[in-house]
Formats: sequence, structure tokens, C-alpha cells
Amino acid sequence: MTLKLTALGTAASLAAFLSVGTVNAADLAAPKVMPVEAKVSEPLIGFSFGSRYQTDYNFRGVSQSNRQGSYQSFFEAQYFGGFAYTGLATYQTRLPTQPDMEFDLAAGIRPTYGKFALDLGVLYYFYPNEKRLLGPGGAFLTTANTDFMEYAAKGTWTATDSLTLGLNVFFSPNFLGQHANGTYTSGTAAYTLPADWFSFLPEAYSGGFSISSELGYYFLTAAKTSATGQTAFNLPSYLYGNVGLSYTYKNIVLDVRYHNTDLSKTDCFNFTGDYRGFNNGGTSKWCSDAVIGSITFQTSTAAPGIYAEPGGLMNLFR
Repeated sequence: MTLKLTALGTAASLAAFLSVGTVNAADLAAPKVMPVEAKVSEPLIGFSFGSRYQTDYNFRGVSQSNRQGSYQSFFEAQYFGGFAYTGLATYQTRLPTQPDMEFDLAAGIRPTYGKFALDLGVLYYFYPNEKRLLGPGGAFLTTANTDFMEYAAKGTWTATDSLTLGLNVFFSPNFLGQHANGTYTSGTAAYTLPADWFSFLPEAYSGGFSISSELGYYFLTAAKTSATGQTAFNLPSYLYGNVGLSYTYKNIVLDVRYHNTDLSKTDCFNFTGDYRGFNNGGTSKWCSDAVIGSITFQTSTAAPGIYAEPGGLMNLFR
């Protein structure tokens, strides 16, 4: 249910010195204003887009695709040199309410201060054509609408050229349409591995390996009925973590990652409403440990990657 977009950026500069007779470039004063033709201006609007396949769509430790594969796509428009953005993403899901898919909308700003970068935004999670799950006697076992909005504040610090650290806070006043508050906080770390560790590979492929991890806690309050505001049941708060190895080659990212939570199988059923739990004693494996692989293709107008190469996609097979 979350939107992970990568913005790629490039910069270029050009200087030329002309001399006449015995005048040297060092004798010329630098112009106070660069001529128009020498400036490199950032585009007012840029775009990023991509697609992904995951062996299991995991959202903060919980499977959203019944431990099966999930096709995903994303698109983002960036404004004013990347300061502001709007975006959307789609995810293939297999949830108890049987929506056609998950459709996310996002908007926000990304101010930067030296090595610090912030991302302040809002996300809306939309699940079209949901169906209420019915139990014995026609009792409703799920809500009719699990759409919800979430506010996000993310910060990253580029500690070194190889190490990036981050802190994230997400808050929803109506988590999954349950009239419950949901606050997710986490810390992240990503480290680019030295290319000489992979000297057995051709030089063009030895860079791009990295390890990353996340450790977070989901604070959830009691779900309430919309009619009376009375507590319906307590949503379990839980600890979540992941660690993985990634490899990036131009616009292709390969990732294998281990996920786990401290939710019991019973708490997982109460939290997710996994339909199989009604036949197995009220348990679910959607929140237990999982190793998930993914392949992502991504590009942007700022860094077209393989699209900038004359051979296009075929360069991957050289």
C-alpha cells in the first residue's frame, strides 16, 4: 500500500575560454552573469515512471497478495526542479474485500538542506469495487470500504557517499476505514557496497550492489463503528523489520529481502481478516517471516538511462 518512487537527477556544466593576440584567459575577469547559452536550466516539469514485479506484495510486514506475485506500476510528475511532486501507483492485490487492485495517489514537497532531504506529503489508498465478506448467518466480517488517507514525513541524511540514513513517520486518522488512528514510525539505512568486492565481475557490472534495512513500529488504536463510535475491537500494534540486498544496473533494480513482524498468527488473523482463518481456527500466515524477490524497471526525464543508449534495452545483453 505504499508508494516508493525514486527520483534520478543529472547535472552538466561547460566552460570555454577564447583569447585574442597576447591576452590570456587568466587575465579576463569572470562575468557576473553567465551568458544565456552557457546556463544549464532545470526543466520546470519532469517525470519518473516504472513497473515492478514482486513475488509477494508486502506492506509493512503484512502480505497484500496472499503470499503470491504482484505486478505494480508507478508514475510521478516533479515540479520546480523536483521541489514538488504528484504521483500515482497501482498494485495487484488479493485481499479479503476482493478489490480490483490498490490505486494510490500522492502529492507533496521535497526540500533539501545540504546533506539533509525531506519529503512531506499526503497519500490516498483507494481499493475499487470492494465486496464485504459474509460469515455464517449473513453477518458482515469486513467493512464495506477500506480506503484511507495517510500523512507522511520522511527525512534522509547522506552521511557519506556510501551510507544514507533515514527516519519516517506516517499517520492516518482512519486506518483502513476502521475509524482508528494508525501511526507508523521507522528508521532506515542503506549502504553501497564497494565495487572491488565484486572484482570477479566485469567492471561495468561490479558497481551497484547495496544492502539496506528498515526497523519500524506500527501504533494502532481500537477500531470503532461508524454509527456509534463505540469500540468494535482492538487493532494489534506491532514491530516490523526488513533487510535485503539490491543490485542496480542502469534502470533495472533487482532486490531480495527478508521481512518479519512480531505478530502472532492469531493477531495476524484479527488484523488482516485473512479469509482462510475462518476455517483454520482463526490464524493467518500473512504476517510471518517471508523472503521476497522483486525486479523493478524505472526511468525519468532527468536520467533516461538505457533509453539514452543507442542500443536501448539490448544493451542489457552485451
